[in-house]
Amino acid sequence: MPAATQRETTDISQVAQPLVLGLPPMRYALLMVAVVAQAATILITWPLWQVRDTPVHMPLIDLPQISFGGWLLVTLIVVLGRPRMGLAVHAASLLLSFVFDQYRTQPQVIANAVLMLAAVESVGPVIVRWFLASLWLWAGTHKLLSPDWFSFGSWYMVKSLHVDPEDFQMLFAYGVSLGEIAVGLLAIFRPRWAAIPCVLMHGGIVAFLSPLFYNHNFSVIPWNLATATIGCWVMWNAPSNRPQFRWEWITAALLLVYPAGFYLGLVDHGIASVLYSNHLPEGMVTTHEGSKRIDGWGDLCVPFPNERRLLTLYFQRSSRPGDKLHLSEPRPWLGDRYYVLDSEGNLVEQTREQFVHGSNDELFGMEVESRRVRFLLARAGVKMLRREEQSTVYAVEIPPKRYRPELLEMLAGLPNLEQINLAGCEVTDEDLKRLPLLPKLVGIGLTDTPVTNAAIKTLLKQPQLQVIEYQQSNMTLDAILEFERKRPVD
Repeated sequence: MPAATQRETTDISQVAQPLVLGLPPMRYALLMVAVVAQAATILITWPLWQVRDTPVHMPLIDLPQISFGGWLLVTLIVVLGRPRMGLAVHAASLLLSFVFDQYRTQPQVIANAVLMLAAVESVGPVIVRWFLASLWLWAGTHKLLSPDWFSFGSWYMVKSLHVDPEDFQMLFAYGVSLGEIAVGLLAIFRPRWAAIPCVLMHGGIVAFLSPLFYNHNFSVIPWNLATATIGCWVMWNAPSNRPQFRWEWITAALLLVYPAGFYLGLVDHGIASVLYSNHLPEGMVTTHEGSKRIDGWGDLCVPFPNERRLLTLYFQRSSRPGDKLHLSEPRPWLGDRYYVLDSEGNLVEQTREQFVHGSNDELFGMEVESRRVRFLLARAGVKMLRREEQSTVYAVEIPPKRYRPELLEMLAGLPNLEQINLAGCEVTDEDLKRLPLLPKLVGIGLTDTPVTNAAIKTLLKQPQLQVIEYQQSNMTLDAILEFERKRPVD
């Protein structure tokens, strides 16, 4: 049968089917799946959609706050009664809620609304196919590009599976990332072949996030169930492997390319499919009461949307004059940022030196620590000390049997270090050249090490270093006295 005749026959058969509110029964059933998933997501994250005192709202423009939870549920009822109009109202309401509070820009609620499109609009399945292909392809790609995923990110996931991470971490890390990419490629080139892997992958995610294993992030479970169902149907019923019309080529190209904009800071990670890679900007706020990393969860049941603009906006709306913010950026070409809040509530950018050392009337800013470095140092047997459970690491001790010169380079990920103990280690003068500049380092223990007076020149580069423990090393008292005369501290 010619292709045109086959399409006409298919259209006639669809018209001949009994309709439910203008939709074929199967499509209406899929719509119900997406609506229930969205309603469940909103209920799980109910405080996120209400007016609240803490954490602060992050509006796109300054507006009096109103609650959106109840209204969004009403719009979902409208979707079931008048699908096309209801979806338009729900999508518009969702976008409006983002204007009032950008904390709500969570990927699962956006994706649930996109899934509804597959059931409501005739072109919906085509758009959702390319949306899911992009989602799967980039979710895996972001993980492959993330050193955090291959360290603590995948380690703790494997540990929750009740197996030894030492044996299975790399298999899990590569298996998940390459598996997602493989399903994404199937969705692009052989969509029908992606139908069953879609169910297996998202069903597996649901099981993994359950209390049986990872016991975390329950708000994405409804979305994964809906994706397993609707995604399978979309892939199985894809009209062709290749795009058939110009608009489909353009849609496919845009959806497959735009997530790359995340690496240029042009696209938010929530819509760029950066899922569980942990490779995101982070913020550390320093106040007179101490320091705290900007985080989410709590009653809102969702992570903080770690975007550069939202980290600074949150800091500006929740802090007092004199407080400081370090914005840590894993994308090296974008760079870290340091801020202090002035007396009028404006952000004032500082250099790293100004931020860390402050002045007579300024706080000494605390910087974001690398969770990956902490994880790797802990696995290497390095002892790390904190003054409080949630505070930053201020001292490290490397056991002599665990010492390796490269561990010194890794200390750059602990920028708030004040003390380093290398007593008994086979550390040499050349090794110490690998020690990064640590702006808060005041003491280093080199007792019973092979270091010599030549190390003094290297140690003088540490801006705040005051104390060198050198007993039973090859350093002399004269060299230590020379250091004390030259040291660049008050």
